[in-house]
Amino acid sequence: MIDLNLQADIKMTLEIMLSPRLLQMLKVLSLPYIELVNKINQEAEENPVLEVERQDEYVEFVRYLTSDKKIKKEADFEALPGLENISSSEKSLESHLIEQLNLEDLDEPQHSIALMIIENIDDFGYLINYPRLREEIMAKFNLSRPTVDNVLKIVQAFEPEGVGARDLKECLLIQAREYNFENETLQKLIEQAIAKHLDALAQEKFALVADELGISENGARELAVFIKNNLNPHPGAAFGGETRHIIPSFAIELTDNGYRLVNLETRYGPVLNLSAQYLKMLDDPKTDAQTKAFLAEKLKRAKSLIEDFSKRSETLEKIVRKITEEQKDFLNKGATWLHPLSQKSLADEFGLHPSTISRTVSAKYLQTPQGVFQLKSLCPRGPKGLTVNRLKAMLAEIIKQEDKNEPLSDSEVTQRLKEQGAKIDRRTVAYYRKELNLPTADERHTIK
Repeated sequence: MIDLNLQADIKMTLEIMLSPRLLQMLKVLSLPYIELVNKINQEAEENPVLEVERQDEYVEFVRYLTSDKKIKKEADFEALPGLENISSSEKSLESHLIEQLNLEDLDEPQHSIALMIIENIDDFGYLINYPRLREEIMAKFNLSRPTVDNVLKIVQAFEPEGVGARDLKECLLIQAREYNFENETLQKLIEQAIAKHLDALAQEKFALVADELGISENGARELAVFIKNNLNPHPGAAFGGETRHIIPSFAIELTDNGYRLVNLETRYGPVLNLSAQYLKMLDDPKTDAQTKAFLAEKLKRAKSLIEDFSKRSETLEKIVRKITEEQKDFLNKGATWLHPLSQKSLADEFGLHPSTISRTVSAKYLQTPQGVFQLKSLCPRGPKGLTVNRLKAMLAEIIKQEDKNEPLSDSEVTQRLKEQGAKIDRRTVAYYRKELNLPTADERHTIK
């Protein structure tokens, strides 16, 4: 057993981090737009105190505008901000994963390896017969086992969370890690619970699990509730083996005054309120005690949902604005110009918990003039500085803009890159130039 002070700290942390109220807020924050609308409609059906003052208009607008090219051509987008570039976007699980792969900063053969891994993921999101696949990849590319395993980890970081897992435990562990719990002890507890005690938790053997983990029986119960209500054993099932409609939460459009960001959820989505009729009943002294108790409970649920809905909008818009500010090069020039932008840096910027950032960017989409992109993909992993793809794009741009009568040597290109903040040596420039199939300065001089 662990010491009493640590036991008390773990108990308090479990109560705070796994509290139903916090998890409910994070759940609302993480939902894709269509699932959010479905949740609101379901709650409104079951809760008389919750009133949907304005039903969702957004999904219908998208269906209408994309039903006929003539309709979209004649639409007045001054009255429909954010919808000018909206298209009917449907994705299978495989195409969804490949789209994310294409935004990754991978050279060959890593890109091809990731593609082979994706092709072997089933409709539920699980990787089929990985030992056989790994041996095949190792033989094909003459690579070591750790190299292939490292590419698998990249794919396992894609959405939906838990995709690419080899079994249920790994699937749930990936998702638990994506919650970004700041408390290391809690993180380890959840991972141990999943890795070693999943069956016991499913069988509600909480005393046994509590004894093994050195926590209270109630703490073990809270771990089970968290796993059941917040982790998905079939991450790919949302696609149903078919295609799924993608509905962006935000749109960014280019105007005469620069980029304009539109919150599509608040602009066209549902508006929630409390029912004046039932609030009046709750305050009426003639209302019997049983009815008052019923309405009081429903009022509490309605207020929580409205609060979470409002918090979702506020948090999401704040983070999306920051992401779009940081990724202006991407918006102007394309995916190769994505800046590294960690979720941790966003958490520090706004004084939010990393789990809040993780839930916010999960399963959300941004409509841009270049297409629809996941928010999570606009926060690419990578060291501080410039990604490999970004360096290659800068190099290609420098050569494109050079004086064709006096092509730049690799040393001169290196100097130009340094002036733009890219500190790499001449040999690296030569290597990247060859990968881009760009001729040497002498060869470019002879090309007319």
